[in-house]
Amino acid sequence: MVRAVIVVAVVGYLAVLLASLLHSPAAEPGIGPLERPRWNSPGSVGGAGRRVALPMRGVAMQLQRVDWMDSEYRTSVDEIADLGADTVLFVVDSHMENGSASAIYLDMRLVPGPKALGDLIDHAKGKGLRVILMPIVLLDRPRGTEWRGVIKPENWAGWWQSYRDMLRHFAWIAEAHGVDVMSVGSELVSTERQADEWRKTIASVRQHFSGMLIYSANWDHYKDIPFWDQLDLIGMNSYYTLGKDHTVSVAEIQQRWAEIKKNLLEFQARVNRPLVFLEVGWCSLQNAAHEPWDYTRDEIPIDLELQRKLYEGFFLSWHGERRLGGFMIWEWPPGDGGPRNRGYTPENKPAERVLREWLARPPWQVEW
Repeated sequence: MVRAVIVVAVVGYLAVLLASLLHSPAAEPGIGPLERPRWNSPGSVGGAGRRVALPMRGVAMQLQRVDWMDSEYRTSVDEIADLGADTVLFVVDSHMENGSASAIYLDMRLVPGPKALGDLIDHAKGKGLRVILMPIVLLDRPRGTEWRGVIKPENWAGWWQSYRDMLRHFAWIAEAHGVDVMSVGSELVSTERQADEWRKTIASVRQHFSGMLIYSANWDHYKDIPFWDQLDLIGMNSYYTLGKDHTVSVAEIQQRWAEIKKNLLEFQARVNRPLVFLEVGWCSLQNAAHEPWDYTRDEIPIDLELQRKLYEGFFLSWHGERRLGGFMIWEWPPGDGGPRNRGYTPENKPAERVLREWLARPPWQVEW
């Protein structure tokens, strides 16, 4: 019985790989395996592969429960479409033991398999949503304050090979199901100086995926990344300090964004790629303006009005900016959210009304 199950699983997985290979970039006329898609006129990016209309105005979901793939996650996708979003960002996890481990692995108790992930992508497409797929690295047993931004594997060569294997796995699935954009990494700060390895990694993904590629940089570490020219989009999170405390006003938030915006757009003009915020959001706590990355403080009270002000300040500052290629709201997990929820979701909170109002407005013309 066990042997039969294994055989069925292997056959199913090979079918997904075959489908992806039949639709790989090498099979498309005019595109070789490593040829970068050509730039198009303002408003979209892409070449003979999949084109992406800009801006992308979407919402993020983390996929961390295999038993929710056919139920709760589909419901969340439906809710995201109902919000008025045009894109969904699916985050999928890979794992390391700790910061010095040299192997990356997929825990299939937590990570959806090819069929389940492909079916959810198809469901999102059926709802009229573009799809961004973002694999990230998590540390299972971090030592002290370790996180993926400070990893230092004992064997870098082995780590890079393992990392590329992981990305190819998701690239095959993404290609087979028409994903629009795939991220080649997220917040891997300590790896970013290894430009040659990143170029090999990006080239490897392009051999299997014909959509757009992006990388998600940390908001405080994006200027010195040496491989932006190998990608189609500039991606980053946005956990900036926007106020001294919970009393900050919307006008003060806008003033802070104006300073940030000036630096970001000067950088964007030099790199000459559309800028996309892959994580925009604030937890529902009183520290969200000055510690937007820290949602773990149980002693800090809930502050739904601060979350609302931060949403309002962001949209007033950025919506309609012609050099912004899009944003992904962080995040929309399964569940009802609501006034007792301390997390990032705006669902059933004042911030949701702000989000709906701005998503109801027409998109802008993107220029770069």
